[in-house]
Amino acid sequence: MAETEVQRNPRWGPEFLPIGSWPYRIEYAAGTVAILAVVFGWRAVILHEFPVSSVLLFVFFLALPDLVAFVPMGLSRVPRGSWPSWGPAVYNVTHSLLTWSGVFLLGWLVTGSIVWPLFGWAAHITVDRAVGYHLRAGSETPGARPREFMGPS
Repeated sequence: MAETEVQRNPRWGPEFLPIGSWPYRIEYAAGTVAILAVVFGWRAVILHEFPVSSVLLFVFFLALPDLVAFVPMGLSRVPRGSWPSWGPAVYNVTHSLLTWSGVFLLGWLVTGSIVWPLFGWAAHITVDRAVGYHLRAGSETPGARPREFMGPS
């Protein structure tokens, strides 16, 4: 994604860091550690609850963003190595902490308690960001690969 004029020349202060810089990655890595500490440490040690079914659901939600994004893309009829025109939008929805927050709050409101396995989804997103996978840019050409398709920045 090209930088905007505001990013290169902010109205005040130094320029902004690129999204793939080490401070952002460290921040997301720390978020991943915090999620794992809360889900596996605090819950098991302090609350004395840690059912196996919860661990299995955590693993399911850990894989869910990629399953929801990449299985439909793999089943689409675009050439190998390309993404369908709707691919970046599906990827971005499933790999956004805003989407996760909405689902988490909805689950909390509906069940009246924290839906612990959903933290697997949040962990997936923070791990992706920590290793350099960010939200995808759309393409003007249907089926063309997004800029970051081949790996982390």
